[in-house]
Amino acid sequence: MMKWIGRSIYVLAIAFISVIVYRIAYTAKLQEYYEAEVKDYMNDDEILLKGLNTLLTIDYYRETPVLYQYISDEGNYQFNLSAYAIGISYGDVAYDGLMFVLNDVKILEDNQEVEDPIIKMTVALSHKTLLVNETYQNFGSIYYDPVLPFSIYNVPALFLFDAENYLLIPNEDENQIEEYASIESITMEYSNGLTNDNGDYVFDDIPMFVGSKTEYRDAVHDDHKDSNFNIDPTLYQLRDDFGTDGLTADDVEAFNLVTDQDDLTPYNGAIWKIMLIYVLVVLMITYFLFFHKFVRNSVLRKETQAAKEKQAVENKSLFKDVDEDEK
Repeated sequence: MMKWIGRSIYVLAIAFISVIVYRIAYTAKLQEYYEAEVKDYMNDDEILLKGLNTLLTIDYYRETPVLYQYISDEGNYQFNLSAYAIGISYGDVAYDGLMFVLNDVKILEDNQEVEDPIIKMTVALSHKTLLVNETYQNFGSIYYDPVLPFSIYNVPALFLFDAENYLLIPNEDENQIEEYASIESITMEYSNGLTNDNGDYVFDDIPMFVGSKTEYRDAVHDDHKDSNFNIDPTLYQLRDDFGTDGLTADDVEAFNLVTDQDDLTPYNGAIWKIMLIYVLVVLMITYFLFFHKFVRNSVLRKETQAAKEKQAVENKSLFKDVDEDEK
């Protein structure tokens, strides 16, 4: 009975680990795609947005109208910040959302360009709806380090959705109409790569950009402040306009949506390689845990039997020689 319990636990453990390994393998596949087709083209809006669609399985982004845009193309702090309406699905549930995308970044310090600056993008909301470290907050940040490999947490984009733990305002009354937090401000900071004693990046004390619905009185580099910042929810809350059939080709055309995604099939080799190694390791572990002792005992029995038979033949030959001598 205990053997079967142990075997059952082993099978469950293998199943659980297999899911984790597959996720690792799939991430490796996305990393190969990112390195080959996106990383060197981050400043090409079309390629970057299509790449984000592909990497993050976004249903669509709205090409026009853009929700928000701020362009700085001169001075010590150059960048392009844009916000797009997006749609995303989790199972059978679809959500409206938006993403802030940053590219064309060029930062100068003492007339020298900062190589691969680390960017911190922070949004402040009207309500505490963002679940961060198991606590609801009205602000959230993403960090983008261009040197690090791709992960869903390391892209030059910040995502928000009309969903629980994002923008949906909690309400225990099921009959109440759903309400969503509004975006009050967005702040961008940078680090030149210096770290503190804890190994965390040190960000410049002065933001490189602040967009706020109210006047921002603190200092901002090159005076990159935008008090006209505003996100119109009606421009990204599109799902109700799609009809009962969901997103259709007519909707894609009518709302200027882009649903294109790149083909990831050429990068399946990354999954096969990792999964093959994993299967071989599992087979080896399984063999030594459950079969090796039986194989070893079987081999020992065969060797013992062979030794006995050999000894019997030698004894028979010895006795035969003795009999012949006696004659």
